[in-house]
Amino acid sequence: MKKLVIIFTLLSTLIIFGCNSSRKSDEVATYSYQEEKVEMSDAFKAKIPEWVEEGTVCYGLMIQISTDSLPVRGRPIKAKVVQLNKNSVKMKALESVKMEEIKTCSKYLVTKGEVWDEEEGDFYLTEQEAIQALKNMNLYNNVAKASVD
Repeated sequence: MKKLVIIFTLLSTLIIFGCNSSRKSDEVATYSYQEEKVEMSDAFKAKIPEWVEEGTVCYGLMIQISTDSLPVRGRPIKAKVVQLNKNSVKMKALESVKMEEIKTCSKYLVTKGEVWDEEEGDFYLTEQEAIQALKNMNLYNNVAKASVD
């Protein structure tokens, strides 16, 4: 009797899982996906340097903005180009950068691995180029309270 119950249970399990998997196989076989190729808009393409492409390691600008939407200070940040979109470039931080905490600023830290969309086109091949751009904007402050990991 026990053998009959075990055999019946095994057969029932096989039938249930067998029928389910064939439906899933049919669903997978009929699935179609059309990949869309994302092209940058001409206006955004004009903003960024030609050398920017997926996988490029470069420097971007971390600019601390007050709650009044005014730039306070900035630091260069080493990042990798992850994806090119129509009106932005998805970037991934390769280092953590912490700015001096100011009560009127909403954010003062970018951590390694954090991802953001760069819409301004601030890309630089070297850290010195990024620092020079910040100096030109009067935002570079090499203070001891700002750190890079």
